[in-house]
Amino acid sequence: SVARKGSWCLPSPPRGLLLTVPLPSWSLAGVLEMERSVTVVLGQDVVLPCRYRAQEGEKVVQVTWLKQGADGQNVEVAVLNLEYGEHVQEPYAGRVLRRAPGPLEDGAIVLKNAVQADEGAYECRLITFPSGNFQDSMTLSVLVPPLPSLNPGPRLEEGQGRTLAASCTAEGNPMPTVTWETQVHGTNSTRQSLHPRSASVTSEFFLVPGRSMNGKTLTCVVSHPGLPHEKRITHVLNVAYLSDASVRGHEEEEDWQAGKEGVSLKCLGEGNPPPTYNWTRLNGPMPEGVKVKGATLLFQRPLTPDDTGVYICQVANRFAAKEVRASISIKGRVWGRQGGSAPCGGVDKVIEGAWRISEKYEEELTLTRENSIRRLYSSHSASTRNQTEETLHLRGDSRQGSLRGDSLRGTSICSVMSEEAEGRSYSTLSTVREIETQTEQPPAPALREEEEEEEEREENTIKAAMTHFVQENGTLRAKPTTNGIYINGRGHLV
Repeated sequence: SVARKGSWCLPSPPRGLLLTVPLPSWSLAGVLEMERSVTVVLGQDVVLPCRYRAQEGEKVVQVTWLKQGADGQNVEVAVLNLEYGEHVQEPYAGRVLRRAPGPLEDGAIVLKNAVQADEGAYECRLITFPSGNFQDSMTLSVLVPPLPSLNPGPRLEEGQGRTLAASCTAEGNPMPTVTWETQVHGTNSTRQSLHPRSASVTSEFFLVPGRSMNGKTLTCVVSHPGLPHEKRITHVLNVAYLSDASVRGHEEEEDWQAGKEGVSLKCLGEGNPPPTYNWTRLNGPMPEGVKVKGATLLFQRPLTPDDTGVYICQVANRFAAKEVRASISIKGRVWGRQGGSAPCGGVDKVIEGAWRISEKYEEELTLTRENSIRRLYSSHSASTRNQTEETLHLRGDSRQGSLRGDSLRGTSICSVMSEEAEGRSYSTLSTVREIETQTEQPPAPALREEEEEEEEREENTIKAAMTHFVQENGTLRAKPTTNGIYINGRGHLV
């Protein structure tokens, strides 16, 4: 507070009369109280205080408010007079008014809706009676709170180097302060700019993008004396990435056997944005009965050897694309007596069992046929018999060798049954007939009768064996029984 004592003033005397009244040396004056500085936030109302503590017998006759202009000259704002009331100058009309009615000892005014142009030095001048004139000055500061803005940087992608994540800018009066709050590791840089009635600051945050940062927050914190509390702007980091792909469901290879049901392959992969999945088969189309459902490849029927192959899953999003391959091998199924007939591509155990049965049956059939042939040709010459036995012996060796050979044992039942039937014998009876054509003399009637009975028995045996097969498009296929017998294209019974 500052008290300034002025001269004692009287109203102007009538024209032609001039009175001068010196102040008594013993006269005491009051005190003028004013604050040195006042602060207001842009757009708010502010009180400019000016109070005179009068002594007994003193009173304030007039209060005048002035503002110092840019050129250093004072501009009148308002006049408060005890007799004539209040008068406000333009451009303050409607924005300046007296704070409280009553004695002018309280000469404070209210400045409404403060703007930046209101900022500056104000002077309060008082005229008192009988103490004279008093004056003092104060400074008004208008705070301009910042309106911060956050601008994201370029799209973040995993694998980039140091990249701008976001920048935050705030402008105000006085200059605001900008800081960052985040859980990710990074660095920031700040630059400032000065303006006529404000100042701005811009802070940039840099980081090295990684998938662990995706979804994390980056918060710009702005503090300023014109703000009641800190202002925060939060940005959620969006990092594009794509993980390596993998396939689940083919790890246990022993489970992939022919006939197994409910099998599926699932492609695993994650990314931002979420990836899409595409299943293909290497060097061929997808087998029938296989359906793609999202990331899963469903086998909607029992597995077959045709499902063997390499399946490729491609995982892709807008950022990248990756693929993974799953090599599937369908193993043969071991069929027991309760398991039905072995399918095409069965295991070697089934085939070996079938050959053992055929060898035993062939051995019995050979003994029977040899006895019949000896009876049939007992009257022939030794040379003819020797030739016949040699031929039979060679054919028997050839038949047994083909039955026991590795070439047939290594092939599947289906491949044997699919052989063309043209030009091939499906009955051992034809072998006997071929031998008959090589003889020069017809057999005796009794022997012919016995031979016909033997042929009839053999034909009945073959017909009984053929009941275990069905014919489809010229191909014999085994019926689903546990002891199926068939005759292959080379005249061999199995």
